[in-house]
Amino acid sequence: MTTTSSFSRHEQEHEQEQQQDAIPPAQKARTIAHMNADHRADMRYILMRYGADPPVPPSYFYFSSGSTRGAHKKPAAGSDADHDRAEDRDPIMLDIDLDRFTVRLPAGGSAAGAAAGSVHAVAFDPPLRTWAERRERLVEMTRMAREAAAAAAAAAAASSSSSSAEDGVGVGVGVGVRRVVVVDEYMPPRVPYDLAIFLAVLAYYASLALVRAGMVTPGSPAARWLEAARFPGGAAGFRWLVDALLVPVLGIHLAETWWLERSRLRKFGVRRGSRVWWLWVGSVFIEGAMAFKRFDIIVERLKRGEEGEEEKEEKKRR
Repeated sequence: MTTTSSFSRHEQEHEQEQQQDAIPPAQKARTIAHMNADHRADMRYILMRYGADPPVPPSYFYFSSGSTRGAHKKPAAGSDADHDRAEDRDPIMLDIDLDRFTVRLPAGGSAAGAAAGSVHAVAFDPPLRTWAERRERLVEMTRMAREAAAAAAAAAAASSSSSSAEDGVGVGVGVGVRRVVVVDEYMPPRVPYDLAIFLAVLAYYASLALVRAGMVTPGSPAARWLEAARFPGGAAGFRWLVDALLVPVLGIHLAETWWLERSRLRKFGVRRGSRVWWLWVGSVFIEGAMAFKRFDIIVERLKRGEEGEEEKEEKKRR
């Protein structure tokens, strides 16, 4: 039996080596780059939810507010404090295979403490069967980890409020906790309405660039084209209109960009500075309100998906 057991173990190790060799290096590099660009905060939540080897010191998940009041208070997922201090404590992915992924904790920042620069491995349980399964597993781990963080924040808030209640009755940890929706995708302008508005505003910015570059002056090709098209006032009228629209257009679109980040991107876990964040910010700066509608469409779709999962889980329990 010893010989058989040893042979089986060696056979499993050989199979794992073959699977590791099957991981395309370019795809692994892109996965690591994507996680570090868009999901560093999610990896922190995963560490909290699933643990790691070696274990991460509990002090890593807390930060000092810089004063004795409120020190060592854990910020709620998605809160201002959570985003503002993210770069100080979010882990960086170093490697990933079919069995685990490894991260390094930040070397600096108030939240690093004794864990600064340490390396930890998070196991896939069960291990991935194929490399193609990585995205689905990481998405599922992220969802579960964010739900756990939201539930912990809700429980802490309930505990805080119940401590001051006269009857002393608290709120259950699982009561009233909503499932967390995380948006990690971008929806381009739809045809024809979104795209028409997008191109129209883009045309205005191009016109502004031409005017500022001095390319719409008497005798220029642009001026001759405007005169041939019988534009009101010719080149002078065109320059006046472009200059008159500058402040309102920039003011409105900057306000819309700020509000999208404040009311949508931050709320639904889109990390500042990530590729998805820049796509949404650039889109709303150009087209304005249509970007809000598309973002809300994604949120509603994800919420319906979460509700469907809840119904399936409820049926299984029954």
